[in-house]
Amino acid sequence: MPGTSAPRKKTGKPAGDDPVLLALGQQLAERRREIGALQADIAERAGVSRSTLHTIEHGGTGVRWEKVSAVAHALGLRMSFDADGDQ
Repeated sequence: MPGTSAPRKKTGKPAGDDPVLLALGQQLAERRREIGALQADIAERAGVSRSTLHTIEHGGTGVRWEKVSAVAHALGLRMSFDADGDQ
């Protein structure tokens, strides 16, 4: 994997307060760390800025779904939606 240093284990503070976005961001960040990738590497593969990836990983709002999907794909993940069960 390209990059000059190992990913940090630092979680940082949330960029938003939506529990769904926070959980999604946490899953993406955990996957990135699992594969030993830096934010810069995944951002480049996904065609987004490192700042956008940071926002996604920290549950921020205002990010286009196409960018979230591109990040998931760069991490080897597929986005899907499951029934909530509350409906």
